[in-house]
Amino acid sequence: MKQILLEISDFEDLKTLKLFEELESLSKQDYLTKEQLLKILNWKSPRPLNHYKANSESEIKEITKLAFSTENDILKIHILTALKGVSFPAASAILMFYNPKKFPVLDIRVWRQLYYAKLVDTNARGQNFSLNDCAKYFQVVRMLADELNITARQVEKRLFDYDKSNQIGNLYRVNVPKEP
Repeated sequence: MKQILLEISDFEDLKTLKLFEELESLSKQDYLTKEQLLKILNWKSPRPLNHYKANSESEIKEITKLAFSTENDILKIHILTALKGVSFPAASAILMFYNPKKFPVLDIRVWRQLYYAKLVDTNARGQNFSLNDCAKYFQVVRMLADELNITARQVEKRLFDYDKSNQIGNLYRVNVPKEP
Protein backbone atom coordinates (compact mmCIF):
# COMPACT_ATOMS: atom_id res chain seq x y z
CA MET A 1 0.00 0.00 0.00
CA LYS A 2 2.71 2.48 0.98
CA GLN A 3 4.65 1.67 -2.18
CA ILE A 4 1.58 2.43 -4.29
CA LEU A 5 1.11 5.73 -2.48
CA LEU A 6 4.74 6.67 -3.04
CA GLU A 7 4.70 5.76 -6.74
CA ILE A 8 1.46 7.49 -7.76
CA SER A 9 1.86 11.17 -8.52
CA ASP A 10 -0.64 13.79 -7.45
CA PHE A 11 -3.16 14.81 -10.09
CA GLU A 12 -6.19 17.03 -9.74
CA ASP A 13 -8.34 17.85 -12.75
CA LEU A 14 -8.99 21.48 -13.69
CA LYS A 15 -12.53 21.46 -12.27
CA THR A 16 -11.24 20.32 -8.87
CA LEU A 17 -8.32 22.77 -8.89
CA LYS A 18 -10.72 25.61 -9.69
CA LEU A 19 -13.01 24.58 -6.84
CA PHE A 20 -10.08 24.40 -4.40
CA GLU A 21 -9.14 27.91 -5.48
CA GLU A 22 -12.70 29.22 -5.07
CA LEU A 23 -13.01 27.64 -1.63
CA GLU A 24 -9.49 28.48 -0.46
CA SER A 25 -10.70 30.52 2.53
CA LEU A 26 -13.34 27.99 3.56
CA SER A 27 -11.45 26.88 6.67
CA LYS A 28 -11.56 30.48 7.95
CA GLN A 29 -15.30 30.62 7.33
CA ASP A 30 -17.43 28.92 9.96
CA TYR A 31 -20.27 27.86 7.61
CA LEU A 32 -21.13 27.27 3.95
CA THR A 33 -23.39 29.31 1.74
CA LYS A 34 -25.90 27.53 -0.46
CA GLU A 35 -23.83 28.40 -3.53
CA GLN A 36 -20.68 26.90 -1.97
CA LEU A 37 -22.52 23.78 -0.83
CA LEU A 38 -24.05 23.19 -4.26
CA LYS A 39 -20.67 23.54 -5.96
CA ILE A 40 -19.09 20.97 -3.64
CA LEU A 41 -21.97 18.51 -3.85
CA ASN A 42 -22.27 18.86 -7.62
CA TRP A 43 -18.54 18.10 -7.81
CA LYS A 44 -18.99 14.93 -5.71
CA SER A 45 -22.19 13.62 -7.24
CA PRO A 46 -24.57 15.65 -9.41
CA ARG A 47 -27.33 13.02 -9.41
CA PRO A 48 -29.07 14.20 -6.19
CA LEU A 49 -28.81 17.89 -7.20
CA ASN A 50 -32.56 18.49 -6.77
CA HIS A 51 -32.34 17.16 -3.19
CA TYR A 52 -29.35 19.41 -2.48
CA LYS A 53 -31.25 22.42 -3.83
CA ALA A 54 -34.14 21.71 -1.43
CA ASN A 55 -31.97 22.88 1.49
CA SER A 56 -32.61 26.52 2.40
CA GLU A 57 -29.80 29.03 2.84
CA SER A 58 -30.53 29.23 6.57
CA GLU A 59 -30.56 25.41 7.00
CA ILE A 60 -27.24 25.16 5.19
CA LYS A 61 -25.66 27.91 7.25
CA GLU A 62 -26.93 26.51 10.56
CA ILE A 63 -26.05 22.85 9.87
CA THR A 64 -22.61 23.55 8.40
CA LYS A 65 -21.80 26.00 11.20
CA LEU A 66 -22.70 23.33 13.77
CA ALA A 67 -20.66 20.67 11.93
CA PHE A 68 -17.60 22.89 11.55
CA SER A 69 -17.73 23.96 15.21
CA THR A 70 -17.51 20.51 16.79
CA GLU A 71 -14.15 18.91 17.48
CA ASN A 72 -15.52 15.39 16.95
CA ASP A 73 -14.91 14.42 13.32
CA ILE A 74 -17.49 11.66 13.26
CA LEU A 75 -20.07 14.03 14.66
CA LYS A 76 -19.09 16.53 11.92
CA ILE A 77 -19.91 14.05 9.16
CA HIS A 78 -23.07 12.87 10.92
CA ILE A 79 -24.35 16.45 11.32
CA LEU A 80 -23.76 17.18 7.63
CA THR A 81 -26.01 14.27 6.65
CA ALA A 82 -28.91 16.27 8.14
CA LEU A 83 -28.82 18.24 4.88
CA LYS A 84 -31.25 16.89 2.28
CA GLY A 85 -29.54 14.53 -0.17
CA VAL A 86 -26.23 14.48 1.71
CA SER A 87 -24.84 10.97 2.22
CA PHE A 88 -21.67 10.09 4.12
CA PRO A 89 -19.55 10.31 0.93
CA ALA A 90 -21.06 13.72 0.08
CA ALA A 91 -20.51 14.93 3.65
CA SER A 92 -16.89 13.79 3.45
CA ALA A 93 -16.45 15.87 0.27
CA ILE A 94 -17.66 18.94 2.17
CA LEU A 95 -15.14 18.21 4.92
CA MET A 96 -12.36 17.58 2.41
CA PHE A 97 -12.82 21.02 0.85
CA TYR A 98 -13.00 22.46 4.37
CA ASN A 99 -9.68 20.82 5.36
CA PRO A 100 -7.92 18.59 2.77
CA LYS A 101 -4.99 17.97 5.10
CA LYS A 102 -7.26 16.19 7.56
CA PHE A 103 -10.24 14.88 5.57
CA PRO A 104 -10.35 12.46 2.63
CA VAL A 105 -13.39 11.92 0.44
CA LEU A 106 -15.10 8.64 1.31
CA ASP A 107 -15.08 6.68 -1.93
CA ILE A 108 -15.78 3.13 -3.12
CA ARG A 109 -12.49 2.94 -5.05
CA VAL A 110 -10.36 3.98 -2.10
CA TRP A 111 -12.25 1.76 0.34
CA ARG A 112 -11.76 -1.17 -2.00
CA GLN A 113 -7.98 -0.61 -2.08
CA LEU A 114 -7.89 -0.37 1.71
CA TYR A 115 -9.88 -3.60 1.88
CA TYR A 116 -7.52 -5.40 -0.51
CA ALA A 117 -4.60 -4.24 1.66
CA LYS A 118 -6.44 -5.56 4.76
CA LEU A 119 -6.45 -2.10 6.34
CA VAL A 120 -10.24 -2.31 6.66
CA ASP A 121 -12.01 -5.62 7.13
CA THR A 122 -15.70 -4.92 6.58
CA ASN A 123 -17.87 -3.78 3.67
CA ALA A 124 -15.85 -5.51 0.94
CA ARG A 125 -17.74 -3.76 -1.84
CA GLY A 126 -17.34 -0.30 -0.34
CA GLN A 127 -21.00 0.58 -0.66
CA ASN A 128 -23.71 1.81 1.74
CA PHE A 129 -21.20 3.15 4.23
CA SER A 130 -22.04 3.35 7.92
CA LEU A 131 -20.85 5.91 10.44
CA ASN A 132 -18.45 3.26 11.77
CA ASP A 133 -17.08 2.82 8.25
CA CYS A 134 -16.47 6.58 8.09
CA ALA A 135 -14.59 6.52 11.38
CA LYS A 136 -12.40 3.62 10.28
CA TYR A 137 -11.75 5.20 6.88
CA PHE A 138 -10.66 8.52 8.41
CA GLN A 139 -8.42 6.66 10.88
CA VAL A 140 -6.69 4.52 8.23
CA VAL A 141 -6.25 7.28 5.65
CA ARG A 142 -4.86 9.66 8.29
CA MET A 143 -2.48 6.99 9.55
CA LEU A 144 -1.12 6.53 6.01
CA ALA A 145 -0.93 10.29 5.51
CA ASP A 146 1.03 10.71 8.74
CA GLU A 147 3.42 7.86 7.92
CA LEU A 148 4.14 9.27 4.44
CA ASN A 149 4.01 12.95 5.41
CA ILE A 150 1.27 13.76 2.91
CA THR A 151 -2.31 14.97 3.29
CA ALA A 152 -5.40 12.83 3.74
CA ARG A 153 -6.59 14.12 0.36
CA GLN A 154 -3.35 12.99 -1.28
CA VAL A 155 -3.72 9.47 0.15
CA GLU A 156 -7.34 9.26 -0.96
CA LYS A 157 -6.75 10.72 -4.44
CA ARG A 158 -3.69 8.58 -5.14
CA LEU A 159 -5.58 5.42 -4.17
CA PHE A 160 -8.56 6.56 -6.23
CA ASP A 161 -6.33 7.09 -9.28
CA TYR A 162 -4.57 3.76 -8.73
CA ASP A 163 -7.86 1.88 -8.50
CA LYS A 164 -9.29 3.62 -11.55
CA SER A 165 -6.24 2.83 -13.67
CA ASN A 166 -6.28 -0.85 -12.58
CA GLN A 167 -10.02 -1.51 -12.65
CA ILE A 168 -11.27 -4.44 -14.67
CA GLY A 169 -14.99 -4.51 -15.33
CA ASN A 170 -17.79 -2.42 -13.88
CA LEU A 171 -17.02 -0.40 -10.75
CA TYR A 172 -19.99 -1.79 -8.82
CA ARG A 173 -19.74 -5.36 -10.09
CA VAL A 174 -16.12 -6.25 -9.57
CA ASN A 175 -15.40 -9.51 -7.83
CA VAL A 176 -14.14 -8.97 -4.34
CA PRO A 177 -13.04 -11.54 -1.82
CA LYS A 178 -15.79 -12.69 0.51
CA GLU A 179 -15.76 -11.10 3.94
CA PRO A 180 -14.39 -13.32 6.71
